[in-house]
Amino acid sequence: MIGVMTDKQIEIILNLVADKFAGCKDMDEVKKAIEEVRDMARKEKSSAE
Repeated sequence: MIGVMTDKQIEIILNLVADKFAGCKDMDEVKKAIEEVRDMARKEKSSAE
């Protein structure tokens, strides 16, 4: 079951993503962070189905 997210839930997720990128020191770390965020999104999508 897929529900509608509240503004607060979206805000929390965006802050978590921003925090993940804020710690990156170079482009290699940015690439790794992107992969990790995408992996988390895939896991969430598959568990919601």
